[in-house]
Amino acid sequence: MEAIALQLIYDGAGPVHRDGGAGAFGLQDRHGALHPGTRGAAGAEVFDFTLQVKTLDADTVVLCGDFAHGSPAERFLYLAWADTSGGFARRLKLPLSTITPSQVREALDKGTMLTATLVDHSAKAPASGAHQGGTRPVDWILATP
Repeated sequence: MEAIALQLIYDGAGPVHRDGGAGAFGLQDRHGALHPGTRGAAGAEVFDFTLQVKTLDADTVVLCGDFAHGSPAERFLYLAWADTSGGFARRLKLPLSTITPSQVREALDKGTMLTATLVDHSAKAPASGAHQGGTRPVDWILATP
């Protein structure tokens, strides 16, 4: 299987912790571990990772690997924050289904990565104290060298 490089840039505030503490933040792998990113421009968090290209045909791309969650037809990433007790304070689901076969082919041919930015500056704790996660679609584009 070929591997494709991806980069996710998180430009956001993260969750508000009711107890004032902060837990771990990162890209969640299949085992539930959080992998931190690196600090990028203007304070954004940058996650560089690879996935394997399991299927690539005219209409379909199926990616797999440590960070790919869900069924082959509905793969996604989890960007997650742990609370101070080790549970999840918030998890965002980022679909990989917006990546097209032509984008994968072009990235592999050019030896470059696909990149996406999630802008998330409205993280607030609702009255219930539970953090809102949910699905956040991102647009993947070919990185410019």
